[in-house]
Amino acid sequence: MKQIVKRGAAVIAAGVAMAGALVVSSPASAATTTTTCGSQVLISGLNVKACVDVTGAQARFYGTVGAPGIAEPGPGGVITPQRADAEVSGQVVGGLFLGSRRTPVSIWNNVVTVEGVTATVPCGSTVRGEVRLSQGPIGPSGFGASSAAVNVSVTCE
Repeated sequence: MKQIVKRGAAVIAAGVAMAGALVVSSPASAATTTTTCGSQVLISGLNVKACVDVTGAQARFYGTVGAPGIAEPGPGGVITPQRADAEVSGQVVGGLFLGSRRTPVSIWNNVVTVEGVTATVPCGSTVRGEVRLSQGPIGPSGFGASSAAVNVSVTCE
């Protein structure tokens, strides 16, 4: 019986030592993500902001679209949200277009995050994220295309 206990303790000690070795051999730290957003722009009554997250050589492009304040119901107590298409695009400044994604949004007393693309970019380059609004299929009239943008340096640290 004592030998079984001793062997069990030895197996447990070996497992603990092995787990400790695995922890020591893991990388010291993961890449850090830096978020940069441009200024908020009022476009056709909506607050729009472009953002870029950079992790190493990866850039994630996205934006936010939201109401500038608390909307009151219109005549007859009808609440009409603003609808539009939001397109988020990314590109290397002076170079490669990285892609875009268009999403319909409906805004009424809220803020919506609109996802764009994620791409690998050259270290040392500058990327530009842009959020463009245009009239949706049932959106309000007079929604001329406008945009908010941000430029970010990619250092790959």
